[in-house]
Amino acid sequence: MSKVLRIYLDVPPRLDQPVDFVLRDKRAKVLRRGRGELDELKTQARSLELVLPAGMATVTELRLPAVSASRRQAVACSAVEPLCLSPIEQVWVACSAPDPSGMSQLAWTERQPLLALGAQARQTGLPLNAVYPWSEAHAQDRQGKGPSVTVPACSLLMPEMAASGTSRVVRHSLWWTLAAVLSWTLVLQQQAQALRSQTKQLQTQMEQAVRQALPHLPVIVAPLTQASQHRDALLSEKSPASAPFDRLLMSSAIQWPALQGQVRALHFDDQQLRLTLASDLPAQPLPAESELTWKQGDSARQWEIGLRKEGQSSQQEAQQ
Repeated sequence: MSKVLRIYLDVPPRLDQPVDFVLRDKRAKVLRRGRGELDELKTQARSLELVLPAGMATVTELRLPAVSASRRQAVACSAVEPLCLSPIEQVWVACSAPDPSGMSQLAWTERQPLLALGAQARQTGLPLNAVYPWSEAHAQDRQGKGPSVTVPACSLLMPEMAASGTSRVVRHSLWWTLAAVLSWTLVLQQQAQALRSQTKQLQTQMEQAVRQALPHLPVIVAPLTQASQHRDALLSEKSPASAPFDRLLMSSAIQWPALQGQVRALHFDDQQLRLTLASDLPAQPLPAESELTWKQGDSARQWEIGLRKEGQSSQQEAQQ
């Protein structure tokens, strides 16, 4: 059973001295009343709520405009500002939801004493659930009248007091963080599984393509590697018709990689490869051991590339 320890504070509000208390359940039924030290009482409860002494907070009822819950706090501060003596920045305002008649309960008090009280509550180790302003109903509860206690609709608990000092909030934060991590882990696992499936499907398609193109290969282990090796073997074959053209084409691509995407026309005749380029392209000088010869055609965009004959000088013949 979730037990709540309610403390009735005196002036000045302190928790390090004997206090009047009520131990209640979540339905506001009184389980125990009395006076004692908080260090001894806190082991009997799961959470803590405080009732401020008379005069520390002001309570009234007003009819507020119908606004969303996110704007209710700002509307309440605007309504209270003409009624309080301190600047509104130094005051904490609490507002309840409207009752059936449309009236809302408003309570306000100074921020600094409230924060100091929250610091004392944090030292108890119990989560602080509510801070109620004084009322006549609380006076009757404190005197021991009735089997249950009043649970007002308006609490002066500040977000700083609830978020920084309770182990429950910390546990909730940890649980939410853990849930988020688990959710992301499941998403990443699903994505990884989908990628593995796509990779396996692509590999199967490549193997099928290689088998269709190269049916003489007995085993397909690495489709891309085996296809590349077969292509290189075909290019290296010394057939009279294709050998010079293949050698010129492959050697030119290796010597001038910038040619990629620049060739607009290609003509092979009389052991010469004539290229027409899309734009002016400077050619790197040929190394001494190159098997190519190179010269410029009728324009800067025309190249003539050939194979060096035995005994021919390797010096590049370029037309400037």
